[in-house]
Amino acid sequence: MEPEVVSGLIGFGGALVGGAAAIGGTWLTLSHQRKQAREAHLREIGQAAADKALNELITLGEFLGSVRGDVTTMQMDETASYLDTVFGHMQNIERAVARIPDRALRDRVKALLIVMRRFRAAGVRHFFAVSWLAELTDELTDLLSAFIRSDPLPPLSERTEEKQRRAVQHELNQRRRLERLHDPDLANVDQREEDDPSLPS
Repeated sequence: MEPEVVSGLIGFGGALVGGAAAIGGTWLTLSHQRKQAREAHLREIGQAAADKALNELITLGEFLGSVRGDVTTMQMDETASYLDTVFGHMQNIERAVARIPDRALRDRVKALLIVMRRFRAAGVRHFFAVSWLAELTDELTDLLSAFIRSDPLPPLSERTEEKQRRAVQHELNQRRRLERLHDPDLANVDQREEDDPSLPS
C-alpha cells in the first residue's frame, strides 16, 4: 500500500476517533446538565410544596389555639364543626407533601397525619382531642421547617411516640369491642384482657 494512502487512512482514523470523543464528551456534558436541571426542578417543586404545607400547618395551629377554650367541656362528638376545618387543612397538607421528592419526609408526614386522625385516643372530651391535634401540628411544623432549611430531619419526640402507642392501643380496643358486639359469647373473650386495668377504655 502506498505510503500516502496509509498516511491518509491513519489521519482519517484519527479524525474519526477525535470526532467520536468530541461527540461522546458533548453527550456526557448534556446528560449531566439535564440531570442537574431535573434535580434543580425537583428541589424547586419540593420547596414550594413544603412552603405550602408549612403555611397550612401554621394556619391550622392558629385555628386550634382559637377553638381550645370553646371545646373545654364538650364531650367527644365526631360531628363537631371545628373538625371540618381541621380535616380540610390536613387534606391540603397531604396533597402538598405528596409533591415533595423526598420519600423519607413524605413517609414521616403521612405517619404523623395518620396519628392525627386517631385523635379519639386522646380522651372523651374535645379539649383533649384539640391538644392532641395541636401537639402533632407542632411536630409536623418542626419537621417541615427542618426540611426547608435543609437540616437533618429531627427524630420523633417522646410525646409523639406515646401518641402512636396510644393510637394503636385505641384501635385494638375498638376492634375488640366490635368483635364482642358481633360475638358476645363469653367463651370467645379472654378474661385477662377484660380485667387488664392498663388497657384504656
